[in-house]
Amino acid sequence: MPATRPKCAFALTRRLVVLALAAMPISAPPTSSGGEPASSRLGWSRIRRPVALVLSQDGGRLFAANGRSGSLSVLDTRRTRVIAEHDVGLALADLAARGDGRHLLAVDGTAGELILLAVEEPSVRVVQRLTISPDPVRVLPSVDGSSCVVASRWSRRLTFVELVPGRGGAGGEPAAVRLRFARALDLPFCPRNLAWVHGGTVLVVADAFGGRLAVVDPRGGSLKSLRSLPVHNIRGLAATPDGQTLVLAYQVLNGTEGPLREAIHWGMLISNQLRVIRVDHLLAAGPDCELLARSRPIPLGGEGDGAGDPAEVILLPDRGFAVALAGVGEIAIQSWSGGPIFRTTVGRRPTAMVPGPDGTTVFVADTLDDTISVVGLPTGIRRTAVPLGPSPSPGPTDRGERMFYDARLSHDGWLSCHSCHSDGHTNGRLSDTLGDGSYGAPKRVPSLLGVATTGPWSWMGTVPHLEDQVRKSILTTLNGPAPTDADVGALTAYLRSLAPPPPAAQARRPSAAILAHGREVFDRECTTCHPPPHYTSRGRYDVGLTDEVGNRRFNPPSLRGVGQRERLLHDARATSLEDLLRHHHHPPGAALTDRELVDLIAFLRTL
Repeated sequence: MPATRPKCAFALTRRLVVLALAAMPISAPPTSSGGEPASSRLGWSRIRRPVALVLSQDGGRLFAANGRSGSLSVLDTRRTRVIAEHDVGLALADLAARGDGRHLLAVDGTAGELILLAVEEPSVRVVQRLTISPDPVRVLPSVDGSSCVVASRWSRRLTFVELVPGRGGAGGEPAAVRLRFARALDLPFCPRNLAWVHGGTVLVVADAFGGRLAVVDPRGGSLKSLRSLPVHNIRGLAATPDGQTLVLAYQVLNGTEGPLREAIHWGMLISNQLRVIRVDHLLAAGPDCELLARSRPIPLGGEGDGAGDPAEVILLPDRGFAVALAGVGEIAIQSWSGGPIFRTTVGRRPTAMVPGPDGTTVFVADTLDDTISVVGLPTGIRRTAVPLGPSPSPGPTDRGERMFYDARLSHDGWLSCHSCHSDGHTNGRLSDTLGDGSYGAPKRVPSLLGVATTGPWSWMGTVPHLEDQVRKSILTTLNGPAPTDADVGALTAYLRSLAPPPPAAQARRPSAAILAHGREVFDRECTTCHPPPHYTSRGRYDVGLTDEVGNRRFNPPSLRGVGQRERLLHDARATSLEDLLRHHHHPPGAALTDRELVDLIAFLRTL
């Protein structure tokens, strides 16, 4: 059991940190009749990947939603052991308690379902499955438990669902609860984390990849405002009990800093931070720079001791905050009164946490270890790690997944592959990674989804083999130790397993005539550089753009999932497909009519 190390106040070491505090039409989706039993799989050997935790109302049970197996593990918190495992979905992405002590809400990212579960000791029963927009990643019940909201990432949509009471049983049993679709709201970005503020009357939604925050009126299902911060990977979002203060965990990439060892060492290339924002300031009209000036950034990590990939932030009753440092396999605990911050080693990639029943423990989901760590408070000592069940030996792809999310591959643990390529996609920022053989011309971070079919690699198209690009990234971008051939093979295997992003959602499905005309325009103007089926090619082309060091010829990125990108071109100068085609005159020499432009964009968004 590793010892916990209180950190001194010296500014460049682990130090005191004062935490001053979703193309889907909007229509009611189908629902299944419920009542199906959840099959038990306790003792089966499989990879589980816990991603969300919920504590029962009496504190005696801990429920863990598993992302890979789609199962729900049940732990006895007093004996700290798994007592049941129920198959409830294909791949669970989140789990929440309704608040009545009898129901759980889960989202299945693969099936695109919201699942209502009844907790009936000692079993769990699936009451109802409600089909919602694809790729749900978060569910948040309302304060009074009468409804919930689901964030669907690639769909760029919020789905509001009512929890409707039914008739009670003949013996006076409590009334049943059913899910009923209420409304949906499309967003201008891919959502992930959610938080209620102002007593549950306002919903804050965080960007899954970039740095935007949406303020939503849940009653009317409308977008009230949109704020933007120069950050990415907002993986933690928590509101104080009074709903007046938000705490965010995120990363900041400085695109003008090359990945020199010194820039990483001092946290100048990428930094890991918390930010404390007053809700009134978030809601107030004004420029985003004003919001920055009126909020407090709190750095995580220090010289020689990065805090790569901060994830979930939770409030600890009467104690303060805990922050999961997913990239380095630690959690950081800070008391309300200040004092030292305790960083404790837990399992690989801790992504979810929940305070224990008596306020003296924190349960941590070690996602890539398939364990639940139990950390004591206030000392921060890891008391034990509870395996969720037998696991098979990891193959190359699984080992590569662990490497992808491991900031310890980088110098001092400041960043991982995921830090810039969020969940394999992109943070949309600029980074100077020596990809063109020189510094001074930062390039847009590309998506790695579908990367296996996009060679040659780098914006300059100078790397013929994906393995070579992986090795180069570890050595030059992460400034990590030289990887073995087995390490390179494993990480490459994981990257090759990543499917392209899905097509962008469109509020209304374009007609067949529009898409056919859009394809005609595409075939005429774009196929030299972006031929199907992968919509990229192996050559380098002069597209009329010169970077800061004189490069004019670039390898074209794949257009698969192009509608999911916030920025386009090597230097991210284009902010949308319309901006790319109309204002940046790409491709060069194309003279498109308004109809051709609209139909081409509609076609591109289906790729």
